[in-house]
Amino acid sequence: MPSLAAVIRALDTISFGLCLLGWLLLGVFGTWKEAAPFWIGAPLLWAAALCGLFTLQWGLRGKLSRACLVSVLVFTGYVMWRALTSDVTWLARQDVVFGATAFIGWVLTAARYEKPRHRFALVVVWSLLIAANLGMGLYQKYVNDEANPLSFLGFRRDSGDAVFGGFFPNSNHLCGFLELTAFIVLAIAVFGRVHSFVRMLCGLVFGAAAVCVAFSTSRGGMLAFGVGVALFGAMAGAMHLMRKRLAGGRRLTVLLFAVMAAGVLGAGWLAWSQLETKFGEGEVFKNLNGRTALWSRAQEQWQEAPVLGTGARSFEYYEPSYRNMETEWLGWSETDINAVFAHNDWVQLLAEYGLVGLLLAGLVLAIHCWKAFAFVLTDTQRSALDGGGFFRDHRGAIVMGALCGMIPFAIHCVADFQMHIGVNAVLAAAVLGLMANPGQSARDKAEEKELPAPPRATKITATLAAAVPAAALGWCFIPWAIGDYNYWMARGIYEQAVDSPEDYFIAAAMMQRAADADPKNYDAWNHWGFAESGSAMLLAQAPAVQQQFIKKSLDRFLVAHRLYPQNANISASVARTLDGLGRFEEAEKAWKKALAWGDGSRLIHWYYADHLYRVGRYQEALDHYWPALHKHKQGGWKRQKIQEGIDRCEKALKAQRERNAAPAPAVTPPAPAPVPVPPQ
Repeated sequence: MPSLAAVIRALDTISFGLCLLGWLLLGVFGTWKEAAPFWIGAPLLWAAALCGLFTLQWGLRGKLSRACLVSVLVFTGYVMWRALTSDVTWLARQDVVFGATAFIGWVLTAARYEKPRHRFALVVVWSLLIAANLGMGLYQKYVNDEANPLSFLGFRRDSGDAVFGGFFPNSNHLCGFLELTAFIVLAIAVFGRVHSFVRMLCGLVFGAAAVCVAFSTSRGGMLAFGVGVALFGAMAGAMHLMRKRLAGGRRLTVLLFAVMAAGVLGAGWLAWSQLETKFGEGEVFKNLNGRTALWSRAQEQWQEAPVLGTGARSFEYYEPSYRNMETEWLGWSETDINAVFAHNDWVQLLAEYGLVGLLLAGLVLAIHCWKAFAFVLTDTQRSALDGGGFFRDHRGAIVMGALCGMIPFAIHCVADFQMHIGVNAVLAAAVLGLMANPGQSARDKAEEKELPAPPRATKITATLAAAVPAAALGWCFIPWAIGDYNYWMARGIYEQAVDSPEDYFIAAAMMQRAADADPKNYDAWNHWGFAESGSAMLLAQAPAVQQQFIKKSLDRFLVAHRLYPQNANISASVARTLDGLGRFEEAEKAWKKALAWGDGSRLIHWYYADHLYRVGRYQEALDHYWPALHKHKQGGWKRQKIQEGIDRCEKALKAQRERNAAPAPAVTPPAPAPVPVPPQ
């Protein structure tokens, strides 16, 4: 019968294996802003955390900063509270899942996997993901620009915005991943006390990351990565001078830095040439693609609740109400794009979580960066006094790389929504964990001494950190995963259904499964209604059956509207369906709701004008047609459709005026009633 120690070691091995596999799957599939692919890899991290509950005898290797621990606990608790009390239940759940999983990622690196073999294994997995992203990106650039790892779920990658994205649909988020991982690899290549062959491999991996950034055409990614390189070089130079002053140590290899400088300059030249190819010479930083308008509307939202914010993921909920037809509206391929994110994590954090949330996030970042910098400085001084290299062991290199990656990542968040991408959110927390606890020292590893049992406070923290989030996520994971899977599979079928009622029937059936598994998934209810209405469009030869499908689609849209009442597009779907049923008075009320929250949408004005034309209010219809027309570019088919509506209205108005201006026709007086003849 195996001993307790053997069982604990086996559980420890299984737990770490689950963790590595979870990171690998998360890095491949958790790269989209939707929560759906997140469940492919995240549950393995939850399972690794649960396994850790049975091995609490391990004790802490390294020194976990209590300040870091307290700041993370407070910030995570605040995020969970604002997410669970948000007005937008469905959207806020994504912050719950991302936040809880990120907390588990922090605990696993800060207080669970602290041995050198653990840290190096994580770096190996992240290095494999860097190389795989380069391979996928090159395949997208030169072979198939729509290639992505989530095609089996029906996800489509829009290659018009980013030809080179790797596993990410957007190259900005690929750069965020590279910022967090590449500098740890670079630090091991330059300062790691490992075999020269391993250092060479790490250098090649960093080169692969630099090539990815160069081909990505991400302006923010290029600038942030450049900041990381400059910070790394500045810290390396300062440490070299410090070693000379303290111990008159060995001369830094000039050739190595010359090669690094040449490589950086080459990557910079390649990146700039790619940017000018995409944006035009001299046009690279001419505009921010509408970001400043989004930031200003996030500021308006913050003023609604300055201290505590309006709740998790409420930017998408509130932002359309601050627009009108004079407001700049993002568009792509003649389609209005709803501003799901503010494209600035810090501004969106301020709007949704208030000053309290922003200050807590800044405190977490500042404490971790200070602790990491202090450790790097101390370790360098001790190594100089010992007459060794730059660092006493592997810890200094990893912490320095984590610091040089976290700072540019935080800067990049100013221009993008990195923290709403599953793998980047969890990875950022894991890198903070590396900074909070440098891990097991070389001396402890050499002695392999038996560590004392952790204090009770550490045990309680580890238990809560592993059990509570993992149990909560496990409780909601199964229905959510089933619902998401059926929804995305059904959406893929729906988007391919053009002339086939059978495909619409199949999509509707799968949307029903998604809604049954997860009744709060408003996307499933909304697209279920679209599938029903799509079937109705192809059943014009059977009017009675067609009316039944229209009524069923109305029922689905009404449920979606109850789940997301401020969504102007769902209100418009309700209104258009009521128009199709001839219930114009009810449709008018729904159109008023759509206009209240989507007054800046050219689509809402266009469809409302169609409604006004149907009820004979032609002049009012023109008042909505004209602004929608001017918001569409010349030559587009939507502009042509709107112009046809305008022509119909003007023709109807002309006929109406002619009827009103024509002289009244002569009226023949009625013949007098016959006078009754008296009887003779």
